[in-house]
Amino acid sequence: MAQGVDAAEPPTGSGEPRPEDFGEDLRKLRDDVRRLQEQVDAIATARARQESARLPTYVQGFDGAIEGGIPRGHVVLLTGPTGAMKTSLALNLLTKNRAAGVHGVYVTVEEARESIVETMRRLGLGDSEDFIVDVARLRLERAAAEEVHDWMQVLRDFFTRRRQRDPLGIVVIDSLNALTALARVEDIRSELFHFLNFLRSLGVTTILVSERDPDASRAPQETDVDFLADGILELRFSGAGRGRVQLLLRCAKMRHTRHSRDYFDVRYENGRFIARPYEEPRRRWGRRG
Repeated sequence: MAQGVDAAEPPTGSGEPRPEDFGEDLRKLRDDVRRLQEQVDAIATARARQESARLPTYVQGFDGAIEGGIPRGHVVLLTGPTGAMKTSLALNLLTKNRAAGVHGVYVTVEEARESIVETMRRLGLGDSEDFIVDVARLRLERAAAEEVHDWMQVLRDFFTRRRQRDPLGIVVIDSLNALTALARVEDIRSELFHFLNFLRSLGVTTILVSERDPDASRAPQETDVDFLADGILELRFSGAGRGRVQLLLRCAKMRHTRHSRDYFDVRYENGRFIARPYEEPRRRWGRRG
């Protein structure tokens, strides 16, 4: 061997992995598995939060009384007497949730599309009408439509087809009274039972607008609907003295929710609905001489 030249050592293992290489690969594999598990957990958590999320009513001061809004997938009655702004509140709820990314449709059984759009304009909700399903127009324009005996089945078919092409998140039916009048079925109680269960099976949040005087006696089917529904939002009028009338709103029922059952004074102010805790009007017991 020449002087000053180091002897080259033969390579060890002939290219085979060293024991320490296995340890490094194992650590990397464990890190990859841990990161993958974290991603899976994050997706599962996000999905659980989405499934348990609530749809706000967008009535300022009221959503806090029902834990932030209506649980997704609930079937909720919005009831009240004539002139209690049921349609306005339902449109407000639907259009603002649509603006937040929740797909939805508004089914009007009696009131014309033009009237619904005008209500939206007056509420500052725009004039888009692509989400309005006008059963009333269909009844007026097509004589054969009056021969339909099961409008609930018509809506079942419509929602099924619509959901296949559009991820519906919310449906409003205005009104349940008109729909049951059109149903023409022998056993309306049984039909309501199956119809509400169908709506619930879709996984969409459903608002059923219902004309009802809270002080009047209820028909048997109305009691059945109250029992079947997941929630009831009740509107009513109350005298506020000096000839004034207050519009009151309360949550009479909401499954899976710790909610207040108290009435709120509801008003439309500056382009939004606002609810304040109801206060009993002070009574004047006499006049000063």
